[in-house]
Amino acid sequence: MDLFDFEAGGRGNDAPDVGGHGCGWGTVLFLGFCVLLAVVAQWAFGAVGDFFGWLLGLLG
Repeated sequence: MDLFDFEAGGRGNDAPDVGGHGCGWGTVLFLGFCVLLAVVAQWAFGAVGDFFGWLLGLLG
């Protein structure tokens, strides 16, 4: 893996390609950030839902 390689098949070179060589570090970091963002969004919406449930419990 190359640190700044965002191509899915790895950094290209002049030799014939015989298949995929994994992914670059940029892709790994991007996917990790997306997963982290999804986890934070799930936690935030769950906390807001719990707050409104608590609030409606006080009113009801």
